[in-house]
Amino acid sequence: MALRIMLPSKANVGDIIHFSFAVRPGQTISGFEVMINGQKVRNAEFTLNRAKNGGANYIYNVTAPGIYQFQITPIGPAGERAEPRWNTLEVTAPGAA
Repeated sequence: MALRIMLPSKANVGDIIHFSFAVRPGQTISGFEVMINGQKVRNAEFTLNRAKNGGANYIYNVTAPGIYQFQITPIGPAGERAEPRWNTLEVTAPGAA
């Protein structure tokens, strides 16, 4: 198991966030989950574009201030789930310090 530590990125409400993930041959990316301030967003709306190599490009529009956490999970050809990848995003209202 590898430990990944992500420093928070910063964005403003209304920004469009892009995530791109490469994968090993035979894997795909799935299991996109969003949490805001520790609460899971039900039916998070995002756009997914699959790359030819099985990678994924996610596009998400941040709509409220808070600490966003995005979890993306690689899935192998037999359905086995690899270690989730976490990303943290600090979102502030426009004009906020």
